[in-house]
Amino acid sequence: MLFLALFQLADSLVFTTEPILTELSSQQTRSLPIDSLVDKPMDRVPSVSQLSDVKPTDWAFQELQSLIQRYPILTGYPSKTFQGNRAISRYEFATTLNTFLTSLQQHIKTQKIDREDLVIAKRLQTEFSAELGMLNLRVYSLETRVAQLENRQFSPTANLTGEVILAISDDFGGGTNNNLALQQRTQLSLRASFTGEDKLRITLRSGNVKQFSYVENLTNEGRLGFDTDSDNRIELSNLSYQFPISDRVNLLIAPEGDDVGATNPFFRDRGTGSISRFGCQNPIYRLVESGGIGLEYELSDELTLSLGYYNGKAESSEAGEGLFNGNYSASAKLEFEPTENFKLGLLYIHSYNDSNLKTGTGSLRSQLDLDRPVVGNSYSLEASWRLAPKFAIGGWVGLTNATAIDLGKADVWNYALTLVFPDLGKEGNLLGVIVGQEPKLTGTSGFLINGRRNDPDTSLHVETFYRHQIRDNLSITPGLIWITAPNHNNNNSDLVNSDLVVLTVRTTFEF
Repeated sequence: MLFLALFQLADSLVFTTEPILTELSSQQTRSLPIDSLVDKPMDRVPSVSQLSDVKPTDWAFQELQSLIQRYPILTGYPSKTFQGNRAISRYEFATTLNTFLTSLQQHIKTQKIDREDLVIAKRLQTEFSAELGMLNLRVYSLETRVAQLENRQFSPTANLTGEVILAISDDFGGGTNNNLALQQRTQLSLRASFTGEDKLRITLRSGNVKQFSYVENLTNEGRLGFDTDSDNRIELSNLSYQFPISDRVNLLIAPEGDDVGATNPFFRDRGTGSISRFGCQNPIYRLVESGGIGLEYELSDELTLSLGYYNGKAESSEAGEGLFNGNYSASAKLEFEPTENFKLGLLYIHSYNDSNLKTGTGSLRSQLDLDRPVVGNSYSLEASWRLAPKFAIGGWVGLTNATAIDLGKADVWNYALTLVFPDLGKEGNLLGVIVGQEPKLTGTSGFLINGRRNDPDTSLHVETFYRHQIRDNLSITPGLIWITAPNHNNNNSDLVNSDLVVLTVRTTFEF
């Protein structure tokens, strides 16, 4: 019956009040005289609009039932008949009528319809135009409410991603004494959202990518970007929650990790970007402690201001530690992105460390490892510009004005120029070239480090790598790092020659 069809066809409802005759082709209407499409007088039949319900004895009920039986585009019973023996409301009838008219519109595109049936269909559509319009409004209202619920609902699922890095690496240079090593780093990240606008992130990491043995006694240059010697223990590397407090302001709470991202989009990922620690980002980013609070404010569609306060012992309640004691850093970054292809960033970091200037990159003197508190004011100007689909240029300049408490002041500089060739060879591949100077002590006042106020020479960091994307989740990246004067010293007695070369082949699995 009509009432049953309402439920069986609810999933396919598409409401329309447009005349079905607009769908007729010229071939289909060629044989129809104009006057045959005009409503015929039915003086004997009362107007349907005068009826509160539609009964099986009413002409509208009978005519629709007859149409459905002649054009079996709707079926109410397994016998492919459309039956009914009780009255239904006008809206129930209009729902079935709308479904039939919608199906009829598709039917007349390929098959001819009897002109008498078209007249009946048009008459039914006219008589129930008010109900059809009201149903359309009701469905629109329901769709709007469903969309609101979907946007606000709690997601019971989270997105789990993983990354496994396998690397074969070796270094060359007299006095390095390292052998070929096979190492790995594994990372699991859980991302979830409760409102669709917030972000919860939990990252676990383990690995055995140890530093080369020369790092402790020669230089911090040439380190791999993915080194993380946790002796294969699982460690929490990021626990953060970001949520909006207004249309343009997001708040970050991070018991572990930070959210200060470098303006270096092609190189900053340690699994698919640069192979070196220096090439991933300006070393002053490593002055940002792990754990704290961040604020991101969209000043406009092109300009974003990020503020943060981070403390490496924020979780501790012991004396001299906690959120506002011990080692800390405060950052402010202004990023300008007028187009998708150009980014310009200005970064300032104020840091305090109780023993050194811990970037872990560059010469030994540049770390100011004096067993004294060091206060740093660091600045970075960085940019990335994609000049063509397959070529981009970028780089940065960084300066740290440091004060060693009770000793004096020091300046540390670093810079880099980057060249990028995306999709070289095939889509997803990337050739990268980096030429720069890792952190160098350029001068001190009031004290000496190892008998000098500065590093004696200037070493260049020259790096190239080629990421070959085998599949969407698998890439192999051979790379080379060349340090021309390790520790910014051309006459280093710890090396037979003055150069240091690091070779690696990094394989990255993502899932």
